[in-house]
Amino acid sequence: MKTEKVIIEVSTDGLYSAYMPSDDYGFGLAGYGETEKEAIDDFYAAVSEMKELEEADGRTFPDLQFQFEHAVGYATPKTVTGCVAEDPAGYNEKEQ
Repeated sequence: MKTEKVIIEVSTDGLYSAYMPSDDYGFGLAGYGETEKEAIDDFYAAVSEMKELEEADGRTFPDLQFQFEHAVGYATPKTVTGCVAEDPAGYNEKEQ
């Protein structure tokens, strides 16, 4: 099983995105929502849909697990438990 990084970002309009930056598989995966949790849930929905599409086309979907990371500079009190350190500002310092 391969671990792929998924980046979580919040845009200036307050909407969240979760996307896999790797293009090693011939497809992209992304999720969006009004909260971080919604974006992550939508990301997993995209994974399920892509798996169905790949299998319908006779291809094997890769055995992946995902590691969610916040984009550098990301800091908001609206986070999902377990996705960010206790102190969001400190989290960014550790990423750099």
